[in-house]
Amino acid sequence: MLYDKLFPPMNRRNLFTSLTLLAFAFIFLRTAWVGDDAYITLRTVDNFVNGYGLTWNIAERVQSYTHPLWMFLLTMLYLPTKDAYLTALLASFIASTLTLWLVARRAGFAALAVLTLLLSKAFMDYSASGLENPLTHLLLVLFFIAFVEKKSSPLQLAFIASLIFLNRQDAILFALPALAFLAVPQNLFCASQCNTNGTVLRAFILGFLPLLLWEAFSLFYYGFPFPNTYYAKLGAGIPTNELIPQGFVYFLDSLQRDPLTLIIIAAGILFAFWRGQTRERLLALGSILYLAYVLSIGGDFMSGRFLTASLLVSALLLARLLPDLTPRWQYAAMTAVFLLGLLASPPNFILDLNRPRFTEHDLQTGINDERAYYYPISGLVNYRPGKAIPFSGEGWVEHGYALRASGKSVVDEKNVGFIGYFAGPAVHIVDLYALCDPLLARLPASRPEKWRIGHFERDVPAGYLQTLRTGVNQIQNPNRAKYYDALALITRGPLFSRERLIAVWKMNTGQFNFLLEPSQ
Repeated sequence: MLYDKLFPPMNRRNLFTSLTLLAFAFIFLRTAWVGDDAYITLRTVDNFVNGYGLTWNIAERVQSYTHPLWMFLLTMLYLPTKDAYLTALLASFIASTLTLWLVARRAGFAALAVLTLLLSKAFMDYSASGLENPLTHLLLVLFFIAFVEKKSSPLQLAFIASLIFLNRQDAILFALPALAFLAVPQNLFCASQCNTNGTVLRAFILGFLPLLLWEAFSLFYYGFPFPNTYYAKLGAGIPTNELIPQGFVYFLDSLQRDPLTLIIIAAGILFAFWRGQTRERLLALGSILYLAYVLSIGGDFMSGRFLTASLLVSALLLARLLPDLTPRWQYAAMTAVFLLGLLASPPNFILDLNRPRFTEHDLQTGINDERAYYYPISGLVNYRPGKAIPFSGEGWVEHGYALRASGKSVVDEKNVGFIGYFAGPAVHIVDLYALCDPLLARLPASRPEKWRIGHFERDVPAGYLQTLRTGVNQIQNPNRAKYYDALALITRGPLFSRERLIAVWKMNTGQFNFLLEPSQ
């Protein structure tokens, strides 16, 4: 046919990929923003680059970031730029562009997957923001290609899975069924396949070496295997029977703001179990595990943030499982995706600068449209090179600079991202939401009967701020004073001291937990 001669399949694919990336760049540049939480990591990046170690407050070793791999990528870009804002957006753009490029190059119904991602409010919102979502997306695409398309070796799959874990620990749930599939069946017939099983085990150990090395470093340097945010949220004391209903509210909120995202997630999972083979079903099962986890923790205060990875997996599954549709059904599917994308508030290709930053719905649910909230402050359209303060901070940026100039050594604050970064390393900031403070992270929320998801405020123990200012333990509660002595030895003491290493062991085996129990 003349059409095939003029536009051979390879040229059509290249044209489609180019159009995909142009559309993504257009939407990204119009809607890109950076949130306060991203600057929590960027303060650590700034400290690291300036020789203070991987610290948030330079006096203590606390892992305030949940994403080591993303943090190191930010560091690589921050070294030459020294511009936190551009670093966050550049890292997001690079990872997201690679993700869209890989999706567009997939065989099958790639157009449906691309249109889904471009029109999903959640996906595009968190293709920027400075959070780790873009790198999670990229790694999940690579895992999909390796597991489903190329059927790569256990070593390669374990390596990608270890990077997924290092970028965000809970995202490993997507890969767990696939990894179990590679390991478990060979145990069922050990008489003839024990050597093969041993080979898989060795491959897993080698593939997970980056993760094992990081965990060893984390346990030694920080004194704990998990980030401080893990302890802050688990230690808040909010019962599961309250978190799960909030998780349902999170899903309902997404359905109202961005119906395309949840509908495609559900469609991808259903089609995988209906028409997929074992490997597609295992990835769908991983997505179910992750969604169940999101439900169990109460979701998040950022609308759609914890749904973007599942959306990507479902879009890839649909692209793979629906290529044999007739043109009529393909057009119908594309039309349905487009119409659902139009129901987002607002659609991604519409730039509405007059939207309220938060609504009564946000106040009632505790869940925000984060892009709408931060866009007037940190939207890319507001950026001007060379400005001392690249965007208006509603007082946060200015407050951070005021703290830097004030000479204060220790302060307590909420929403510490912008404030902490612009205050600089000389100001020790006690985060009242406990994400960055080692002692508060291990105390229960101050108002467990009235809380907002993701914002579990703590009461500062009497004498704690004086302790930080003077270096002399003045905490009035004697048990908490003893607990802080052990904690300070871990986070502030000489790394190689025998006493510190013993304290690390005792702390992680729960031998100091009795000191946190309420006084009788």
